[in-house]
Parts: sequence; structure tokens; C-alpha cells
Amino acid sequence: MIELLTFVLAGCFLGVITGMLPGLHVNNLSLILLLLFPTMPSNIIALIVAMAITHSFFDFLPSIVLGAPDSESYLSVLPGHRFLLKGRAYEALLLTIAGGLFAGVAAIILAPLFVLFLSFAKGILPKIIPFVLIVVLISMVVFSRNIKSSALVVLLSSLLGVFVLRSLSIKNGLMALIIGFFALSTLLISIVRESRIRKQVVAKQAFSLKDSVKGSLLALAGASTIAIMPSIGPSQAAFILSKIFGKIKTQAYLVMLGGINTCNLIFSLFVLYALGKSRTGIALAISSATITAKELLLFCGAFLIAIAFSVLALKAIGSELLKRIHRVSYRKINSAILCSLFAFVFFACGLVGLLSSLVACFIAIYAIANRVRRTNCMAFLMVPTILFYMGL
Repeated sequence: MIELLTFVLAGCFLGVITGMLPGLHVNNLSLILLLLFPTMPSNIIALIVAMAITHSFFDFLPSIVLGAPDSESYLSVLPGHRFLLKGRAYEALLLTIAGGLFAGVAAIILAPLFVLFLSFAKGILPKIIPFVLIVVLISMVVFSRNIKSSALVVLLSSLLGVFVLRSLSIKNGLMALIIGFFALSTLLISIVRESRIRKQVVAKQAFSLKDSVKGSLLALAGASTIAIMPSIGPSQAAFILSKIFGKIKTQAYLVMLGGINTCNLIFSLFVLYALGKSRTGIALAISSATITAKELLLFCGAFLIAIAFSVLALKAIGSELLKRIHRVSYRKINSAILCSLFAFVFFACGLVGLLSSLVACFIAIYAIANRVRRTNCMAFLMVPTILFYMGL
């Protein structure tokens, strides 16, 4: 047990590193561990799940402060940046922490019911997935403020996604497109507009219990949807939930995003256990192992330890960082992050991957300029998934 706890804590510390460094994703480290440990012993799986949970908390810090999100936290860029520019980045960070804490613990408690649902629904899911995705895609355009521009963004993103992910088969092509759509575009706009960081208020925050509860419940609903439906990410889940439950306050929205980020990882492990399907990079890395019910219980313990560690560590590190962030040049930071992401995409995805990332970046900038939600850019992943499930 002591040995297992040591691996869990090691995973927590690795999750801090991957979460805070843009471009260094937990999925990459997990796949490296898979190469080193092909049989995936229990200790290594515990390390990976703890690393993933900690990463899901810490990756909000660079996305809120630097505008450099990864594939899970990119949706927090806009609301997080609004809080940053008002000097309330610490409040935004605490809201995501609250979501990860409350919704994450709830996801572990409700996991048996989730597995029971999967056992009944697994036969019909592959048949309905493409039609659900088509409805979501059409709704994203129809309910847009600018239907023509929204449709164009969906069309361009879809064509780019099909071309890159199905025709070119670029190494790490998915990563290149995500960085282009959601990181490069944000950084370029911040640099051009010369955004400045004001002094941040770092103090105890009083949150609305109603917003926290609502955000956590929405996170559970959104994460379960993501875990079941491939290519639907936090953005699409948030869109669906907003249409069902109405407009979501920014505070509840950030709680929801923090919860979705963490719950998705927890539910993905149970989807792997129940269906043998890998919905996340973490699940893919450990899919070679045979997970028993007893081991699943141990991994739930690893989840809880990682959640507790992340809450305490992120509050401490986040507050110290935000106390000093206004003293540095925001433009220089963003320029440095932009250059590092260019280099990262080039070495990880090649020249064609970098060019694809730039095309994605310009599509996203067009969306921003025409007041189109960047969630529409997720068509780059949804359309290839629809084609796959329809056998095309």
C-alpha cells in the first residue's frame, strides 16, 4: 500500500508539471510510460490516473493566465480572460477548483450507476452517435448570432479536419489542430491588442452555493455525455446544456468547466472498464491492461488523493503566481509562449502539421472577428467522427 501511495504522489507531482507547461500534455507522458511498461502494472496505472487528475486541475492556470490551453481546458480561455482583465483571475481559478472538487467526488460516488447505464446502452450507442453529432452540429449553426459566418466556420473547420485527420494522417495531427484553433489564435489576438494584466485580487472568495451546485451538476451531465459520445468535448457539452437549461452564469460556467475536465477522466476509466472503449488519451494508454473491479476501487482511491492534492497545491501555487503576474510584460509572456508552441508543433507534428495549425488559427481568428463562437471550430473533429460511424 505504501508503494502504491508513492506512485500516486509521484503522479500528482508530474501532473503539476504537465498542467503548468503549455504543450507538455499528460497524454504524451502516458504513452511514453506505455512504451516503458507494456503490461501496465497497477502502480503505473495509479500513477497515470493521479497525474491525469492533477493535470485536469492545473491546466486551467496557464489557460486563464496565459491563454495557452490544452485539449481539455481551451473553453476556459474566454471567461477566464475576462476575469483576468478585471483583476479576478484568482476567483476564476477557485471556481474551476470548486468544480473539479465537488463534481469529481460526485462522479466517483455515482460511478456504479454510470457503469450500470453503460451495460444497458452499449448496444444502441454506436447506432445513434452519428445522428446525435449531426443534430448538435446543425444546432450550433442555427442558434448562432451570425448564421452565415457560423456555417462558413463549420464548413472550413470540417474540411480541414477531414483533410488533416483522414487524408494526410499527420503525426499528432489532432494536437496541431487544437493548438491552432484554441491557443495560437488567442495568443496572436492578445499580442496584437497589447492586452495588459492589472493587479489581481488574491483573497478569500465567497461563492454562491447555488452556482457551485448548479455548475457541479451540469458538469456531471456534461462529462457523462462526453464519456459516451466521441468527439463531443466540453464546448459541445456546454452548448447542449445551455440549450436545455437556459443561459448559464459565468461563475456556474467556470465551475462546470472545472468539473467536466475532471469528471471526464474519471468516467473515461469506467467506460474502458465497462465497454473496453478508449475515450481519452489516458484510457488509451492503459487500455492494454485488464482492470478488475478490485483494482478499479484502488484507482478510485488514487482519484480522491489526487483531487485533494490538486485543490491544496493549486490554491497555493496559483495565489503566489497571480500576486506577481502583473509585474511582468504580458505581451512578452504571450510572445514567448507563441514561439514555444510554434516550435513544439513543428517538432511534434512536422512542417505540414505546423501549416495545418496555422490554417486552423486563421479560421479561428475569422470566427472571432465575425462574432462566431469558437466552439463551432470543433466541427474539425465532429465531422470525421460522423463519417467514421457512418462507415464513409
